[in-house]
Amino acid sequence: MSDELEPPSASSASGGPDRAVLRRVAGAALLGSALEWYDYFLFGAAAALVFGEVFFPSQDPTVAVLLSLATFGAGFVARPVGAVVFGRIGDKYGRRPALVATVLVMGLATTAMALIPSHAAIGLGAPILLVVTRLLQGMGSGAEYSGASVFAVEYAPQNRRGLYGSLSAAGVYLGMVLSSAAVLLVTALTTDEQFVSWGWRLPFLASLVLVALGLWIRARLDETPEFEREVAGDHNPGPVRTVLRTQWRSMVLVAALVAAPLALSHLYQVFALSYMAKKGYSSDLGTLGLVIAGVVVMATAPLAGLASDRFGRRPVLMTGAGFAIAFAFPFFWLVDTGQPVLAVLAMAIAQGGSVGIAFGVQGVLLSELFSTEARYSGAAISREAAAVVFGGFAPFLAVALSTTAGGEPWPVALYVIGLGLVTLIGGWFSPETARRGLARSLPPTSGSIEDEAASPAR
Repeated sequence: MSDELEPPSASSASGGPDRAVLRRVAGAALLGSALEWYDYFLFGAAAALVFGEVFFPSQDPTVAVLLSLATFGAGFVARPVGAVVFGRIGDKYGRRPALVATVLVMGLATTAMALIPSHAAIGLGAPILLVVTRLLQGMGSGAEYSGASVFAVEYAPQNRRGLYGSLSAAGVYLGMVLSSAAVLLVTALTTDEQFVSWGWRLPFLASLVLVALGLWIRARLDETPEFEREVAGDHNPGPVRTVLRTQWRSMVLVAALVAAPLALSHLYQVFALSYMAKKGYSSDLGTLGLVIAGVVVMATAPLAGLASDRFGRRPVLMTGAGFAIAFAFPFFWLVDTGQPVLAVLAMAIAQGGSVGIAFGVQGVLLSELFSTEARYSGAAISREAAAVVFGGFAPFLAVALSTTAGGEPWPVALYVIGLGLVTLIGGWFSPETARRGLARSLPPTSGSIEDEAASPAR
């Protein structure tokens, strides 16, 4: 890791984590999220490219794609359940055991997907098994991103919380790059018939190796100093009840703050593939576009985190939302040219700008808007509840909107603009948290972390 990830030497002298520990934390936030979200994005790519044919055969290709994308969205229904379950574990017993559990649940579910027979082999049982494993996958992911962000932010120096909070976002897109690269590799080594028959299963089987690596990375970490100092050993019977009673305003605010980055990340990753296929682009080109876009986000997300440490969370978040609004129509104009280079450029700009900037500051905001005693639950539940509304069914809605307009993309562009406006308005009403310390707890009547007097930075 670069020196930007290392605090001043005074940090160690004052009893804080030393540089070696902080490097391990940064690596765990980046690589842990990458390994887990490799599984999630792999499902999204397969849903757009092959699941319709394998699990949802239909005489109408559009119906098959819609059913496949609906299954992708079903995982989001389980995410709030996972947020409640693993958020409670994270707030009562520690951040580390919760993060180890999410890797295990999600990775094993993904591996199991590779073993599901096709619809041609077992009929209706095939899509049922796919939905069941997708729900388990959703539960694991329901507390992964938020938990990894909380873990990194609670370890971070006060003046680098934005940077550390952005590492989970960079890790998410590293996972996308890995999954897209795996799909590209398999498609290059197999014929179209082989890929549909068995080739698509290989990247899913590879998840078992990634699970082992993820467990090894996270099991080597100690619990966060913030949790051990403020919460460990305390009687906290109900972190979910605590966050609903004392910080509900922050939960509502988070829903608006994450609307655009959540929905647009999945819309550009899943819907864009099926839209490009209809425009005559090869599936390999679409997957290559995802790889390039992921690399761009891996750069812009940490830069956004650094910028938020210097200029504040609100202006950076609102810049990302404004970019999403401005690029809504140009994205489709570039794709509709039929030029592969411009189509890939459109994906890179859309992800790197509209998603990467807002996503890069999301992790630290989720952590700073909630108190330590219920931070994992508050961040995970509020984000995943918003994911159900804005994220999971975004590709499905985009396909439906485009279909009703005879395949034209303008309704989807208007949908993107609406999402950007929601996050822009949320950023306008959000408190600035960059210069605050992390709050221990709030009185039962506060309703928001904004109501607590700013505490000294820890």
